[in-house]
Amino acid sequence: MHRSIAAAAAVVALTAALTACGGSDGDGGKAGSTKDTHSSGAAEPGGETSPEAAPSSASSTGAKLGDTLSLVGIVGLGQSGAPTADVTLNKIVDNAKSTLFAPKDGSRLVAAEFTIVNTGTIPYGEAPFTPPTVIDAAGGEHHGKPGHSDAGKSLGDGIMMNISPGQRATGWVIFDVPKGVKVTTVTFQMDRTGPDPARTGKWTL
Repeated sequence: MHRSIAAAAAVVALTAALTACGGSDGDGGKAGSTKDTHSSGAAEPGGETSPEAAPSSASSTGAKLGDTLSLVGIVGLGQSGAPTADVTLNKIVDNAKSTLFAPKDGSRLVAAEFTIVNTGTIPYGEAPFTPPTVIDAAGGEHHGKPGHSDAGKSLGDGIMMNISPGQRATGWVIFDVPKGVKVTTVTFQMDRTGPDPARTGKWTL
């Protein structure tokens, strides 16, 4: 009899404790839903793709056109830390017209506009066509190249960019992409030194 009473008391105490902590039937600790406010569309020959909404933050694995990614470079010689920047992919233009170097035979020119904000404490500088790459639906990678197009002003004048802490730069980078293939992804890796997924931002079109 005493054992039954003790068992019943233990059940009541356990139930009360679960209720106080927000048990499995409650809403305690449940994350809210998120909403993507950006449009997306793969860049295809003959058109421009751009977002309908203002840039917003996103994860480096789930970004879309118009999203901003916080990226980190590498510590250079004589530097106390690595450069950091917020990078936004603003627009994509397919079949852009070159004003310097024409695309290779069998290729077309794709242009991507980026905005880069230096969020660190040291300058961020490198050739602007080095960090970005476009990837087609078959997995082919096409790196940026020096030059200008009719899409707009080239990033860093197409040769070199040097962005001071707190400053920003906006401009275009061009790519040779085979005719007939669809561009599905754009990547940006600060201080490119070989494959490094942890430091590479990716936007899915």
